[in-house]
Amino acid sequence: MNRTTIDFGIDLGTTNSAIAVLRGTVPDVIKNNLDNDITPSAVFIDKRGIQVGLRAKGKLEFENSAEDVYIEFKRRMGTDFKYEFKSAGRTMRPEEVSAEVLKTLRGDVQQRLGEDVQACVITVPAAFEQKQCAATKKAGELAGFSQCPLIMEPTAAALAYGFQVDVTKEYWLVYDFGGGTFDACLMRAEDGAVNIVNHGGDNYLGGSDIDWAVVEKLIVPHLSSNYNLPDFSRGNKGWRTALAVIKRATEAAKIHLSRSDSAYLEDCRIKDADGSDIEVDFKLTRSALVDIAEPIIMRSVDICKRVLNEKNLEPSAIEKVILVGGPTLAPYFREILRSNLGIQLDHSVDPLTVVAKGAAVFAGTQRLENKASPRAALGQFDVDLKYKPVGAELDPTVRGEVKAPNRISVDGFSIEFVNHKTHWRSGKVPLKAEGRFKINLLAEKGDQNVFGIELWDTKGGKQVIIPNTLTYTVGLAISEQPIINSIAIGLANNEADVFFKKGDPLPAKATRVYRSSATVKKGESGDVLRVPVVEGEIEHADRNRLLGTLDIRGTNLRRDVPAGSEIEVTLNIDASRIIRAKAYIPVLDAEIEAVIDYNSATPDPKRLRQELDSELKRQAALRDKAENADDDQANELLDEAGDTNEIAGMLDAGKGDPDTANKAEKRLLEFKIHLDRAEDSLKWPALVTEVNTALDQLDTLVEEHGNSDQREKAGQFREQAEDLIEQKRSEPLRKKLRQVSELHNEILFEQPGFWLGFFNYLVEDRAKMRDPNAADRLIDQGRQFINRGNGQGLRNVVAQLLELLPREIAEAKQRGYHGDKGLLK
Repeated sequence: MNRTTIDFGIDLGTTNSAIAVLRGTVPDVIKNNLDNDITPSAVFIDKRGIQVGLRAKGKLEFENSAEDVYIEFKRRMGTDFKYEFKSAGRTMRPEEVSAEVLKTLRGDVQQRLGEDVQACVITVPAAFEQKQCAATKKAGELAGFSQCPLIMEPTAAALAYGFQVDVTKEYWLVYDFGGGTFDACLMRAEDGAVNIVNHGGDNYLGGSDIDWAVVEKLIVPHLSSNYNLPDFSRGNKGWRTALAVIKRATEAAKIHLSRSDSAYLEDCRIKDADGSDIEVDFKLTRSALVDIAEPIIMRSVDICKRVLNEKNLEPSAIEKVILVGGPTLAPYFREILRSNLGIQLDHSVDPLTVVAKGAAVFAGTQRLENKASPRAALGQFDVDLKYKPVGAELDPTVRGEVKAPNRISVDGFSIEFVNHKTHWRSGKVPLKAEGRFKINLLAEKGDQNVFGIELWDTKGGKQVIIPNTLTYTVGLAISEQPIINSIAIGLANNEADVFFKKGDPLPAKATRVYRSSATVKKGESGDVLRVPVVEGEIEHADRNRLLGTLDIRGTNLRRDVPAGSEIEVTLNIDASRIIRAKAYIPVLDAEIEAVIDYNSATPDPKRLRQELDSELKRQAALRDKAENADDDQANELLDEAGDTNEIAGMLDAGKGDPDTANKAEKRLLEFKIHLDRAEDSLKWPALVTEVNTALDQLDTLVEEHGNSDQREKAGQFREQAEDLIEQKRSEPLRKKLRQVSELHNEILFEQPGFWLGFFNYLVEDRAKMRDPNAADRLIDQGRQFINRGNGQGLRNVVAQLLELLPREIAEAKQRGYHGDKGLLK
């Protein structure tokens, strides 16, 4: 089939995956070779080859093959984890394993439609970070897709629901609770377009967490007390196979409980420490399942409420909750949502395939790149079309340019668009200079409009033009995909300087100019000025997710980069949320590309345990301070910090399960952020006093020595500081304090008396200086400058004397991602 748009969409899921194609206005799921709509995201590899899907997942039941099958690898996308297929002697990264699932879905299209798919839209959770998006993109490339744009799963779901629905203005809440990830997206559908208004999510929250909670809280204790199963836990790699078998049986029983009050674990056999067979005969009741599942579901409900609160929207303002994900099929699950959200639930589209269908709808809006389309031969003509394949307009505009490979003039040619089904014709439109044209089409709702393209020469002869058709569909489209998490760089003071804010449209590009905080010496292997690129909303850089760094290394420099040198940083983020970063150094006239390793290391549970112990001590100290200060707000923040016992349990399980280690790291970071906020609350009164004191001192100095611009700036600083104090925004207030101090120093440094006093102060420490001869020479120079009234010369002497004094032993490592050298504003 000669397609002009991608048309194929894949939901690459944690538990299951699916592929769909847009046929006209209807997205159809393509069944696999077992005639199922969904394919389990499971891969088995042995010496005989690769199996994907249901047969691969079934291998978990057999001990001799369970170590060669893997599931839920979506949670490890963007990490450096390697899967080991022992029988085949192969190791594969998460994106390589995911590529095998994508290849299988691609093969299903080949089998069903006889079409070799070269391009496909792939979905990702909205909460996916940059590393995970990059890994997903890589998986698509490994699967053979030359073009694979990404779309967020909630957006895809909204498209599946609203593609052919007339909507004036409505808010929808997409509730996407998958096997391993959760997204809550507030969508606004208006005037034929849908866009994300706000988002919240958790990459380590999903149906798999319910399964594991049942296994660890109910089944493991039961088996441990009745059988020879020492240290029977996820933290013990020796029980990996047995626990995988139990989890699969638990998942099946959980699904069965949607229709009954109790269910037994079926086909669940494991071996004890002596190798004896155990038939796991365990009865799971719906009430027990609900008790365990409800706190996990409520975590997702809290995220939904936060998403609405951040936009000041009540539940009554939301038209419906769109349910996505297999777990939402359970009646008890829906009842918990209904009673806690208070919004009508909509599950009219199958929650298991809605994302794949929406991805196909989006794929219908994505034109195939030129390299995927045939080009005109000699004597034929190319037409470069510019239009949107899907939109709300009934008279969409098409622009284009006609070209001939042999550069034949098209002066006097005309072009015409024809809908053979409706018999509508645009009429022959003369081409403008260089073959350009603009035409408005006439489209109809409810069907894909196919327009033939006809090119006529000056004598009325019809010419061959490629492409010779154009398709357009009246329907809901995405206005633009937003940036889900803010993107910033970390400065030397650990401030996160935001380049792109959460909610900004994609693609995006920005450039900022900074100064280096220290000299980077040419040829020094260990001399590095580090520019971390981070993702998140926290003002402290090290409380966000590190994406990668721009490293300016001495070994790559042809001469020194002095402290204070300008560094021009540019970040570019494309429509699939892939970041490219570079730094330009004017003093060298050199440009450095970012070295961003999108495969982050799996966190070490031992290191995380040490961090948790340290944070628990901080929590206890803050609790004492809060009680002594009778600070209700700090106490409330400490109460909301989270269950540290849960984090500790994750760290134990993380010894044998990298997924849980990653989850523990995320929960620990959230815990640190809550403690930071409590600490800020306790420091707030002292901070306000310090700011007010600094402002009073600045007013006095400005009154005596300041010029008109400095007086105006001081007045603005006071107004801005008072607003921040009223809003209780501690970090912006600290930044304002730094600006007040900088202005104070600027005025002070302009006064000759300041430098005279500073010089005399340094002369008193003459004996402590490293080079006595150099010190004597500089002091003599300084006195000469004083006698001559040379202020600038005196400032230079002061700077050099400071360098002769010994520095205090620096801290082993400055807090933040930048190391000991970074950027300053």
